[in-house]
Amino acid sequence: MRYFTAEEAPYVIPDRWEDEATRLLKVGWKGRLVTGLSQSAYRSYVFPVVSPAGVYVTTERSASDHPWHQSVTIGSDRFYTYLQSPEGPVEQPPLNMYWDWPFQGRDAGRIISSVVDERTERAEDHLEITQRLQWQGPEEYGVGAYRRVLADEVRIIDVRPGDVANIIDVRSQVRPTDWDLRIGPCRHGYFTIRVADHLRVVDRNGDKVGGKLTASGGRVGEKEIRWQLADWVDYSGKDEQGRMAGVAIFQFPSVANVPWYLVDYGSVRINPHRMSHRYIKRGEMLDLAIRVVAHDGDAEEAGIADLYASFADEVGISTN
Repeated sequence: MRYFTAEEAPYVIPDRWEDEATRLLKVGWKGRLVTGLSQSAYRSYVFPVVSPAGVYVTTERSASDHPWHQSVTIGSDRFYTYLQSPEGPVEQPPLNMYWDWPFQGRDAGRIISSVVDERTERAEDHLEITQRLQWQGPEEYGVGAYRRVLADEVRIIDVRPGDVANIIDVRSQVRPTDWDLRIGPCRHGYFTIRVADHLRVVDRNGDKVGGKLTASGGRVGEKEIRWQLADWVDYSGKDEQGRMAGVAIFQFPSVANVPWYLVDYGSVRINPHRMSHRYIKRGEMLDLAIRVVAHDGDAEEAGIADLYASFADEVGISTN
């Protein structure tokens, strides 16, 4: 490539959730790291996510809680498949594509990368990455390590680095294979973002860390933002070197402007399936996207409100 660099590693799927992830891809621009793709035992995710000054703004393994919240992930804790019969579709036992182990009786499937070799430089400051993934069921009794491929996903990651902010769009397109599917209703999913520990307002025990959570309209903190509609949300804070940086998140129209499910201790979920399900027949597609903005400075210094206004104009969201 002419403008970007891409460093790949041999592809190995870790055996256990606690094993170190495989670094599928590291993306650089003008000599600095911007982002990358990683694979753990149960999910493929966007990591690292880095500000222009080199500050990591997400974590793939929080030091205190929720180890399955790995940077920018996709999944659902209620995932159903349907067999076809003369009497109509027959619902099979639900799975979870969110946790690393069975959850409330739902066995754990996994989402694994199969191809990450499609990279296109759209401009000097725009790289498009196409990743192909499989949503697999659990290992089935009597057939060794065999797992059914329940859905195919195309994940398109658009990377636009800049001087103040690195913009990363994550678009997920999921298609059933041999079974109709249903996702939700569920509390956990669809996009989950886990911010770096130094961006958190408090830790899991409620002790102050020093980060700040803000949203459009001047709202501050979990109590004012959680379960509310907002154009954008942002976590900002200083790292161990005293560098101020943060991460903002925008919803594309495909997500339908859902309320934000977030907490002061650093986890955000954008989930259009919290109150209702989505049935996806064979031949149909689920298509959802978010924008992640890794920036230097706090939300005001980085101009997040202005960046959102440009985003809204770009994707056709009315801000009136």
